[in-house]
Amino acid sequence: MSTEGHLPPPSRDARRQFVDAGTPPAGVVHGGTRGANSRLSVALRLFAVAALLCAALASPGTLGAHPHVFIDARVTFRFDESELLGCEVEWQFDEMFTSMIVLDFDVPRDGDFSKEDIRTIEEGAFRNLRNYDYYTYFFVDGEKHPATEAREFTSFMRGGRIVYRFFVPFRHPIDAEEQRVRVRIYDETFFTDIAFQDHEPIAVEADAPLDYDYSVTRNEDVDIHYDPMNQSVSREDADYTGLAHPYEAELRFRRR
Repeated sequence: MSTEGHLPPPSRDARRQFVDAGTPPAGVVHGGTRGANSRLSVALRLFAVAALLCAALASPGTLGAHPHVFIDARVTFRFDESELLGCEVEWQFDEMFTSMIVLDFDVPRDGDFSKEDIRTIEEGAFRNLRNYDYYTYFFVDGEKHPATEAREFTSFMRGGRIVYRFFVPFRHPIDAEEQRVRVRIYDETFFTDIAFQDHEPIAVEADAPLDYDYSVTRNEDVDIHYDPMNQSVSREDADYTGLAHPYEAELRFRRR
């Protein structure tokens, strides 16, 4: 087994592009390029619903199923000497959601967050996701294991976009025979559009000598149905038809 993973094929940046409100888009999310500029008039219309959008992670799914929040995800599998301990999950949000957090929680757009800032964000715009399994699901031998807790939460800015980082426990033994663990991070309502980031979407930290590789793919056996009408924001160059499929990361590993 190689020690290098395989990057997902298309570019999928959570930076938003703005389209004419009321124009129904077509097609499923298929990627885009980095950087998106909004027209001022559209941005002002979106700002009018800022309070609703900022409620996204506090109460997901309440504003209809088409996406309003966009996340680029990264997963680090963490091992000790004998087993997989779980995954460090990192979410980098789009600029609009970032602005809502900055305004509603009065945190700095530049510079470090204080411990109090991080605690306030965790309590006000993260902790409620325990009711939605933190959007994180593990699969082993076809059995689904929803996340039941998230530890070590922190938040910071990177490139003008807010980042959440937290650890999700999930134990699975290391063996001389190949083991396979899949991680699916998705919102089944598609209120939040989540894709693995393009650059180094998967990492491994291990105290034991491991051989491993990974892949990131869409699971087309899992359908996410949502309302695509009146879509005003999207991933750049992405189309929406009302049907999407979640991304999954599969790690294949064995003791060296």
